[in-house]
Amino acid sequence: MLNSARLKTGFNLTTKQLLLKHQGTNFRHRNCLPVAYLSSGFDSMYKMMINLPAVHYMEDTMAQFHDYTGLPWFGSIILFTAGLRTMISLPAQVTSHKVAAKRTLMFEEINKALPALKEATAKHVRLKGLPAGEAAARYKRVAQTIHSVRVIEYNCHMSKLFLPLYIQIPVWLFNSIALRNLSLMRASPERLASSPVEERFLQLGTEGALWFPSLTSPDPFFILPVIVGATFATNIFLTSIRNRPPETVINVTKYEKRMSIFLYGIAVLMVPLSAIQPSALPLYWATSGAIGIVHNLIVISPKFKKIVKIPQLPVDSITPYQDIRRKISILLDRK
Repeated sequence: MLNSARLKTGFNLTTKQLLLKHQGTNFRHRNCLPVAYLSSGFDSMYKMMINLPAVHYMEDTMAQFHDYTGLPWFGSIILFTAGLRTMISLPAQVTSHKVAAKRTLMFEEINKALPALKEATAKHVRLKGLPAGEAAARYKRVAQTIHSVRVIEYNCHMSKLFLPLYIQIPVWLFNSIALRNLSLMRASPERLASSPVEERFLQLGTEGALWFPSLTSPDPFFILPVIVGATFATNIFLTSIRNRPPETVINVTKYEKRMSIFLYGIAVLMVPLSAIQPSALPLYWATSGAIGIVHNLIVISPKFKKIVKIPQLPVDSITPYQDIRRKISILLDRK
């Protein structure tokens, strides 16, 4: 083949050049890998994900929980999800709320001191006869130093605000992959030899509940997927109105509006995605979402804040649940 190519063209074509010539339709451009190579890379990544040690750990932990409690798999998934999310996510949410409150108090303190600092800096620059721009530069440096010192004193670094995401997303992802592995009997030959994969699959196939008797097949009535979408949307809604007075709930910036559309779009997409998954997966997602709603409602309770020592702010409502009802009424009246 190479010889014939050389005879016809008069040039020494390399293997890559021949591929580009005869399989050009399989390339995005001349420097791309073939589609087969890309597909192979994706398959390798996919296999790596489903065989991660963390995924296998969650599979075994859920199976041990099922065997220890003696509950059917649907009950084990619900109870395991509720317990795990409460033990891991709720403390992270409490920390996040504490940090948010502390940062509010910290910035109030700093803002009170800044005018005097600015005046003192300008006066010092005038007395020393320094260039005009020096006052602003020194003021900025001192303000940044004060900010850094106060962050340490209040123990409220901004990264702690996102602690729930740092914890919840990996746990959610590993649990989702683990349940999908169990409900589809996906496992490597080594895993099949060392773990009762088939037994767990058969258990999941008969230990569903109500309208979804099998956890290894999609929900035939699409009820679980709708619940998944509803819980996702409810959590987004509760988060978006958390610190808004009822009177300002309809006043949103363009950025907030676009972000809301994006997040609610994800919630809508979760419905068809859940509809094509084994019922074990939307059951897990729905339970996780429902527990998230409970946590979002708990952390705004004045009594709970007092127990876990979340600082009370002047803007915090003493009747948060009545405020939520008022906010919903305002939004419905607007429509």
